[in-house]
Amino acid sequence: MIDLFMKGGLVMYPLLLCSIVALAYTLERTVAFFLAGRKAENAQEIHDLIEKGSTVEALELAENTAGPVAGVLEEGLKNAGKTKEKIEEAISLKGAVELKRLNQNLHIIELIGRIAPLLGLLGTVLGLVHAFQKVSTAQSAIDPSLLATGIWEALLTTVVGMAIAIPAMVAHHFLEHRVQSFVFLMKHYGTEAVKHLGVGK
Repeated sequence: MIDLFMKGGLVMYPLLLCSIVALAYTLERTVAFFLAGRKAENAQEIHDLIEKGSTVEALELAENTAGPVAGVLEEGLKNAGKTKEKIEEAISLKGAVELKRLNQNLHIIELIGRIAPLLGLLGTVLGLVHAFQKVSTAQSAIDPSLLATGIWEALLTTVVGMAIAIPAMVAHHFLEHRVQSFVFLMKHYGTEAVKHLGVGK
């Protein structure tokens, strides 16, 4: 494995860095979303308490529940009794903060998914240039096996680049889908909270 890595050339080092960063941020976001989604049923319970008018109990439960949905409901409850416009504004601002937190580092995973194949292609092109340079400066008859060896070594970086990019893009897709699920719940429960906690039209 180390031998193959060394034959890939200098481009293998940024590819290795890309793979480490992509894995690290994927694990970090996966854990973050797992923690944010724990006790998801509490959002419905908080909503039910708001409907019953038990805002004190609802606020206490929201404060003790982690996650963006509970955070949005907590913000609404803290502004209970104000006009619907004021509560909606407060919830929207809180939702924007939570959305930014959810999207944190996702762009890095997407970036790696896009640049890893390009880095691999760069390594392949550089390797081919090096291989054909050897052929052009050869004084004796060209050994086809030598050329073939140079080509397959050059193609290593393309293989590695794609091997990094495909899982990174798949991970980004599923993590982004999870973000959209949180966004839907924040909008749904936030809208319901405005209806029950706000005064006026």
